[in-house]
Amino acid sequence: MRNRKEGLAREAATCILATLLLGSAACGNVTVGGLTAKVTIDVSGDAADPLPAPSMSMGTTGPLPASASAASIDDPDEEEGTVEADFLLYLVSESGTEHQLGADDIRVRIDLQGQTEMKPVDRQLVPALRYTELRIVFTHIKAEVEAGLVVGGVAVVGEVRVELEGQALAVSRAIALDVSDGGTADFLIDLNAQRWLDAIDPVTQTVDRTVFASLIDLVRR
Repeated sequence: MRNRKEGLAREAATCILATLLLGSAACGNVTVGGLTAKVTIDVSGDAADPLPAPSMSMGTTGPLPASASAASIDDPDEEEGTVEADFLLYLVSESGTEHQLGADDIRVRIDLQGQTEMKPVDRQLVPALRYTELRIVFTHIKAEVEAGLVVGGVAVVGEVRVELEGQALAVSRAIALDVSDGGTADFLIDLNAQRWLDAIDPVTQTVDRTVFASLIDLVRR
């Protein structure tokens, strides 16, 4: 019995020493959040919609679906200018734990047409957990329209703001992200600026916050 106790004590001491030197993964099946994955976030002002998958029931002639037309044919009347947004980013695990991505003051400035992107988060290490939500907390959104925005037959140019009423706007999108140790995950936040610009109040040159929030898309790449 004494030898057995001494053996257990030596095994426990060895495990503790391995934990200190190599991390918790050294002790058999014990894992205490030490595994990590890498997450990248890109942002576009108005990314092209993906083309629909071919269907056996679709004919080979006739007009393209609306989404395909938008993705492959330039619209001569699309808005030109830039969109600027300040926000915070959080991954939310299935247990409700939040993990912040990027800095406390992320700012992106990109074109309305989706020709450029910014990468506020580039391969950031996060705990390798199961995540069910990406939360974007906007504190400031505005667009500088140079041309192409017409409301009621009247061209609108200049600054257009999303009316936040002095409060941050949280936009959440459900995800099913279960990354293992050393895994990667890339996401694109599509601001869809040209859609919410169409909902402008031409008198105040503002856009309702709920309209803006409803049009934000999140795509895993």
